[in-house]
Amino acid sequence: MKKLFALIILVSSISWTSQAQQEGFQSPKLIGEGTLKVLMWEVYDLRLLTDGTPFSWNNKFMLEFDYSRELKKESVIDASLKEFKLQPNVTDKEIEAWEEYLEQVIQPVQKGTKASVMWVPEGQIVFDYEGSPPSTIENEDFARAFLSIWLGEKTSRPKLRSQLLGNS
Repeated sequence: MKKLFALIILVSSISWTSQAQQEGFQSPKLIGEGTLKVLMWEVYDLRLLTDGTPFSWNNKFMLEFDYSRELKKESVIDASLKEFKLQPNVTDKEIEAWEEYLEQVIQPVQKGTKASVMWVPEGQIVFDYEGSPPSTIENEDFARAFLSIWLGEKTSRPKLRSQLLGNS
């Protein structure tokens, strides 16, 4: 039984690594990981990976999601819009425009779905859901605001941010 469990862990880590390598990370480096919980429910496990460099907005990085429950597209969009409102220097006009981006890139997920969001320092964000072609948005303000939901100083989940940045 222990061997089976070890094999399952190995296979899942290989799939994470191969996804990161497919995304252009030759030597993916895990910076940190954590779990988003709402009340008593786990929503997803989250990992922050870089291309081998330290985490910085000047370097490419990726958040990988492993969903623990089903989420509707509308729920994810609504939660994202609420998080945008918590961030400094984000206007209502920007949030309204960014809702269109979210409609383009967010997909509903099932338990076990894997997805990633990659930051490209030239101001791009790439959304990649398992089994679907990636979607790229070329808007640096949107990309930074979206990733700041987890990585920004004003995140509503500072403990998760700390875990992702490897500070806990």
